[in-house]
Amino acid sequence: MDADTAALEELGRRLWDERRVVTHLLYKLTVTNLLLAADERRFVPDSLREVETTVELLREGELRREDAVRDLAGRWQIEPDQLTLDELARWAPAPYDHTFADHRDAFRRLAEEVDATAQQNRELAVAEIDEVRTRIDQITGVDRSTSTTYDASGQVEAAPAIGGRLREAL
Repeated sequence: MDADTAALEELGRRLWDERRVVTHLLYKLTVTNLLLAADERRFVPDSLREVETTVELLREGELRREDAVRDLAGRWQIEPDQLTLDELARWAPAPYDHTFADHRDAFRRLAEEVDATAQQNRELAVAEIDEVRTRIDQITGVDRSTSTTYDASGQVEAAPAIGGRLREAL
């Protein structure tokens, strides 16, 4: 095996590793989505920590992939930023051209799925925050539809520390 083939093999391995991590990230985001949708709040922090851990693994994988790209770019005497998956699919000899085209297509699909799932998670989390805020407002007697943050002179109004209903309950 010559040096170019070894560099192509190494880059291919790094891309496979990265695809597995991105797929695992999608899995973790989907689990978080299901927990949010099922209103299983007690498990959401653990799930989010797992997402963060997976993102860290992805960052580490990206560094290894960047090293493999730099190595191959040096062998081909081009700048590393020219070695996109589109370019690799065009320039690499067979069968690597197909391998890189497959990686390109898979990463695009995964990116779309990760973005969509993350957006759903954000929407569910915002809805959950709004629900919690509404419950707290009900307990404290705050009516956000009529309450203001500033008085007529532009000064911040002091809100009571404890709302009427909560004060009554205590």
